[in-house]
Amino acid sequence: MSHLLAEIGFINELEKLKTISRYNKVIGGFRHENSAEHSWHLAVMALLFAGRTKFENLDLLKVLKMVLIHDIVEIDCGDTFLYDEEKRRESALSEEQAAERIFGLLPTPQGAEFLALWREFEARQSPEALFAASLDALQPLLNHLVSCPPHSNDAQLTKSKVLGKKAFIADVSPTLWQIAIEAIDRSVEQGLYHNC
Repeated sequence: MSHLLAEIGFINELEKLKTISRYNKVIGGFRHENSAEHSWHLAVMALLFAGRTKFENLDLLKVLKMVLIHDIVEIDCGDTFLYDEEKRRESALSEEQAAERIFGLLPTPQGAEFLALWREFEARQSPEALFAASLDALQPLLNHLVSCPPHSNDAQLTKSKVLGKKAFIADVSPTLWQIAIEAIDRSVEQGLYHNC
């Protein structure tokens, strides 16, 4: 019974992820996407694109677990904008502490598994982590393209800067990289990124 209560406590803690706003907005632009929605979107993308990577024998269940838990640390730390280099450097230690606290709410076998999966995702060494990270990089490109009005570039992003952050996708999946390139080019055409 104590394990069940701990699992329910963890599930209740996850409600907070629905309150964490991300930089991108939802279609219509009336509010920001939240981190729980982002994670769900990645899980659906994993189901659709699992056969479009260079990796054979990809463990899809492991990928799904990673994308569903990868941003849980944002409950404590909030979302960090990809292009805010200084804040990203500062957040690494606090995210580790958040992961230990939040996954520590679970009974030991589950909590240890989730913490290990979160760390594996962060390290980006395994095929599953690389695929999950490529989805995490691709989804905001697609979201930004369909949710932003033309000529809105508050962050003054450039095509070259976006390409630099997303280039690793090419090593994971030529198909996903092609989707990313097309989304970036269309974003430039719509004035969402500067063409430089």
